[in-house]
Amino acid sequence: TSALIVVVIIFVGSSIPSKNIPGIFSLTPDKLIHCAEYAVLGFFLYHWLRLEFPSFTISKISAATFFIGSAIGIADENYQRLTPGRTPNFWDWVLDSVGVLIIIMLMNYLTKIQSSK
Repeated sequence: TSALIVVVIIFVGSSIPSKNIPGIFSLTPDKLIHCAEYAVLGFFLYHWLRLEFPSFTISKISAATFFIGSAIGIADENYQRLTPGRTPNFWDWVLDSVGVLIIIMLMNYLTKIQSSK
């Protein structure tokens, strides 16, 4: 699925030693990157869960999306221990989770609007 591709991209990015990170990323605040990449992941997780589990309520889809996305963020941050010059960061994980949460709120809002038509 698309969510799996995003996870692979995130982990590939986390595999790059700090001295080899492309210069373009120095122009963007690190926390913004975390939030954005996990918002994309959250979008694909939410969409996948809605397709795979059509009987789930929006609340269950939202909770599952948040917990899966947040768990991937924890795994990603801990994975960085293995990459030279990279370290796990609590606040990076918080922003990963915020990115997932933002997309959940947006998707729920759009779902509500669509269902009221």
